[in-house]
Order: sequence, then C-alpha cells, then structure tokens
Amino acid sequence: MPARAARSATPLGLRLGLALAIPFIAALTVAGTYLGKEVIVCAAWIALSTVGILFVNPVTGIAVMTSGFMLAAYPTVFDSLGALTINNLLGVGFVVLLIGHVLETRDLSFLKVRPIVILMVIGVIFLIGSLYSQSLFPLLQVSRGKRVALDRTDQMGHDFITRLVFLIFYWIFVRSRREIRAIFLTVMFSLFAAVPSALYNWEQGTLISGFRAAASLTSGANPNRLAMICLSEVAFWWYWSRSRPGWLRRLIAYGPIAGAILVVFASGSRSGLLGIFVLGTFLQTGEKQYRVPPYQIALFALIAVVAVLFLVPADSIERMINFTPERHTYGYHSTLQRLDTIYLGLHMMRDHFFSGIGLGNFREVARQVYLDPYFRPPHNSYLWAMTEGGIFAFLGYVLLFWTTWRDIGVVLRLGHRDPEIGFIAAALRVAFVQFMFFAAFADMWLNPICYILIAQVITLRRYVESLPEPVPAAAVARRTRPRLAYAMAS
Repeated sequence: MPARAARSATPLGLRLGLALAIPFIAALTVAGTYLGKEVIVCAAWIALSTVGILFVNPVTGIAVMTSGFMLAAYPTVFDSLGALTINNLLGVGFVVLLIGHVLETRDLSFLKVRPIVILMVIGVIFLIGSLYSQSLFPLLQVSRGKRVALDRTDQMGHDFITRLVFLIFYWIFVRSRREIRAIFLTVMFSLFAAVPSALYNWEQGTLISGFRAAASLTSGANPNRLAMICLSEVAFWWYWSRSRPGWLRRLIAYGPIAGAILVVFASGSRSGLLGIFVLGTFLQTGEKQYRVPPYQIALFALIAVVAVLFLVPADSIERMINFTPERHTYGYHSTLQRLDTIYLGLHMMRDHFFSGIGLGNFREVARQVYLDPYFRPPHNSYLWAMTEGGIFAFLGYVLLFWTTWRDIGVVLRLGHRDPEIGFIAAALRVAFVQFMFFAAFADMWLNPICYILIAQVITLRRYVESLPEPVPAAAVARRTRPRLAYAMAS
C-alpha cells in the first residue's frame, strides 16, 4: 500500500467524529454569532480546519509547528484566550492523529527510539526531583522578579512535555526524502528570519545598550543566541548550495552567508566570536566530501574583515574582544555575574548532588536559600542540568547528545546513498556542535532548537538506513554490456 494511502487511512470512529464535528460547529457558529462570541467561533473553525488538513497531509502541520517554534512568536488572533495558539491547535490535531495511528497500526515502535526513551527517563528524573524539592525546601515561597515569576517549574515542565510529544509526532509523520528536505528548509528559512530582522533593527537604531544588534524574531532577541543562529545559518546555506550542482545556488547562498557573518559581529557577543573559530574548525573536519574548500574559508574571513573595519560599530567589536573586562568597560557586569552564578551553581551541586533542587527552581532557591541578589538564571545548560536535575539528569543529557552525535556520524557515512541528504546531515552536524558550544553560555536544553535538531537527525538515520547501497557504475556497465552485444548480434 502506498505510504500516503496508509497514512491517510484512519479508524472509522475518528472519521465519524470528524464528520459529526461539522454540524456541531455550524450550530456553534449560529449561537456564537448571536451571543457576540465571534472569536470563539473563529477558533472552532480554525481548529476543525487544522485537524482536517492534518488528516490529509500531516507533514504540513509539522512544518507549521516547526516554524512556530523557530520564530518563537507565532501569530495568533486569540490573545485574549491565551491557549488558542496555532501550535496548540495543531497539537490537538496531532494527538487525534496519534491515537488513530496507534489504534489502527498497533505500532508503538516510537517507544523504542533511543532519544525518545532517554528524554522520557530524564522527564521522570525531573518529576521525582521536583516532588522531592517540596520536602527539601518546605519554606520556599513563590515570588516575582521585576517582569517574570522566578519559579518556572510549571512552565518548564510544560515545555519539556509538549516538545517531547512534538518529537514523537515528528518521528511518526516525517518519513520520506521529500518530507525530510521540506522540514530542513523550514528550519533554515525560519531561523534565517533573525538575520534580516536584526539588520533592520540595526538600521533603525533599535540596539541593545545602544550598540548590540538583536532580532525581533526567533531566539535572536538575545544577542548571544542570535550569534548562534547566524553561525548555524552560515553552515545551512553553504551546504544547501552544495547539495545540488550548479552555480546559481552558490551565488544565491553568498548573500545570506555574508549577512549572517555581519550580524554575528554586530551582536557584540564574545561567545559568538569564539563560535566563529568553532565553525571554522568543524567546516574543515569530518568526512572529506563535506569539508569547505580553503578559498571559501578565505572568502568568509574577507567578509569578516570588511564587517569589522567598515560596518560594525566599534563598541560591538570592543565588547566582543574584551574577555577580561575591567570595571566600567563593556561586558564587565555580565562577566562578573556569570562567574558569581557559576560559583553559586557549584555550591548547589555540592549540596544536592543526586536529587537536584527541582525543575525551574534555580532562581527561587538562589534568592531565598543562597541569598543571591540578582534574580538570574543559570546561563549555562550544563550547570542547569546538574543543579535542577542532579547527576542523573545530567548524565541522561550526556547520553542523549552522545547518541545524537553518533547518529549524525552514521548518516554521514551512509550519505553516499543519497548525496543531498548527506549534505543536510553535514549542516546539522555543524549546527549541533554550535548548539552544544553555546549551551555553555545559555539555558538551551529545553529550547525547541534542541528537539528539532534531534528529530531531524533520527529521521535522517532511519531514512538512509532504509536505502540500498548504490550500484557502482562499473558493475552497471558489466551488466549491460552482454545485453548490448546480444542486441547487436541479433
């Protein structure tokens, strides 16, 4: 049975429920319009349309959810209703599809996928640690900072669960080469939205501290994360330009690459400057066919020099290269507070090595137990995992990322089976390294980028392992030569 037919086939009960929903929402439309609740009526119709689209083509929903996660500010006309966002509506539709998939196929193989299992175990560890923290800190009070609640247990728990479920959706519904490529391009273009956004803000003078560029879209609102996105985009566009022959792609890619490099320097990020060297190292290592030629590296370096000398504000460059700042210089307070946070986190690790302090409790415990005056998050994913989840959660993440890295290696070794997919894997390899590097400077392991990177890698491995080994051209010639000789003789 064709894959599309198998995927669109759903149990009779679900199809009947979808059909009955139409007259129900029609009645709701009449009643809602009469009562002046047009927003609820609109939400109901969008929800029904969303589920209907997902039944026809689930990958469309995955692409929309992915772009929503990447943009980090997906549009919704239901601000007053809070929960009725595009991704939440899609999530409801995918839950229905997942139930139908399991009921019809009796397929629970996604529970055997190693990264999914590891994340489930990490979730259980966080749950146990959070429950234990209630007895560990019985006098802990919920307080508020200047703008946000310091206790983030509920939000981070929600993020962990919903993004794990998204990973399951991705594994089940993204299978073919066309679907894999479509989602990769969705990620590439969605993240790239940060680059023109940052350039526009820069041109308008909307800068952090008067000199640091930041985007209004994606995680690029933070200059350090903006630098990570830009460095990953350099790899995405370069490998995209090499995934198919032709100079047109290469000429198209030079513009986004130049813009991304320019924004890295305009961000004034010291971790971004270090990330440039990480990028150059991993573009020059790995499988030989995926390495960047030296003249390309020289071109990237030339763009960087032009940016530094003629375009980027001097204050951004001064902050970027100032790794041992003195008082009253750029980056002084940032460096001081990050060092204090590391020392504070080490104390937490020593005191709660096995259990951790509970998911989302870092700022509350730091303020109320360790008397930290800054209301700050860990700003370090490794520190975050050790302090909030304990040693077992940290080791779980180490195993998760080691498994992902090995999967990338497998895809690259089998990339000759589908060269375009091999180049996608090479781009993900660089993006994954950048993600792990910047995780030392930001809380990244619950970020959607983490789950989307893992999702792409595990589906790439499944796809390339399903392909046969290509037949060498010499073998094809040997097979066809006798047939050609027989045809000529006859």
